[in-house]
Amino acid sequence: MKKIALPVIKNILSPHFGNCTEFRIYYIKNRAIIKEELIPVPPHQPGSFPNWLIDRGVSDIITGGIGLQAIEIFNKHKINVFVGVNNKDTKELVQDYLDGVLETDGNLCNH
Repeated sequence: MKKIALPVIKNILSPHFGNCTEFRIYYIKNRAIIKEELIPVPPHQPGSFPNWLIDRGVSDIITGGIGLQAIEIFNKHKINVFVGVNNKDTKELVQDYLDGVLETDGNLCNH
């Protein structure tokens, strides 16, 4: 089963991974969403969000901007990171990913 995490603020995609207040996690089985949950984040320190998500078994990240340190942590754990995603309903973004049409536009974060 895949677990796809997206950083959110007030139920919309956060433009920056490290500034989110919650993560919406979608559980995927047979290319279909079978469950979703909204989880408040722990206190933010460099590297804390990636490690927290790794501990929850996340397999993929869909985000707008994200720092290079976070990307490196995810890559080390073989977690896919899709960066530069435009703001859209999180469920639609996950469906775009499942349909193979998720659009990314590079890293929107400059650190």
